[in-house]
Amino acid sequence: MVGSHDKSSRAKPWLVALGIAIAAVAAVVIYNLTVFLPVDRKLDDDHRNEVATLYAYRTGLLHPSRVTLDLRDVGNAAPVDLFRVMFQSADALSEHNITEVTLARDGKAVFKMDGDEFRDMGRAYGLGENTVYLMRTLPEKLERPDGTAAYGTWSGGWLGVLTRQMDDATDFAQTWVTG
Repeated sequence: MVGSHDKSSRAKPWLVALGIAIAAVAAVVIYNLTVFLPVDRKLDDDHRNEVATLYAYRTGLLHPSRVTLDLRDVGNAAPVDLFRVMFQSADALSEHNITEVTLARDGKAVFKMDGDEFRDMGRAYGLGENTVYLMRTLPEKLERPDGTAAYGTWSGGWLGVLTRQMDDATDFAQTWVTG
């Protein structure tokens, strides 16, 4: 018959579109696993981390050099637990090229941190740096989502500086938990 088309020889447009969509979703998932898996493995290695659930993924799911650490469940986690999961996450990602880290709570940005500072913190933690020092100096490295400084830097006598830094560290942990 002249002019008839063999339907089996042509792909249906919706089937092609579906295949492309599935491939795109698979690519995004695989891309995000490059940051999720190292963090997940590191946190799973320490049984104390069972008190909190944290997911690492590419910011916006696609950004090549921005990562989000998303705190999902905190159960009865103490501030020290939150610091530990953050430091261990930084250690797990210390060899990645990260320009910015967003600390989120249930998907909502709470703080941002420069990628170099994050990487340095992870390397220091991995090399055994005093965690109290890392805890008390972390807040001054944080920004709010709008880019303004979340906390100030302190000067003066060591006891006064230490007290204010620890107050900021406690406030950071509470703010991250409450979002």
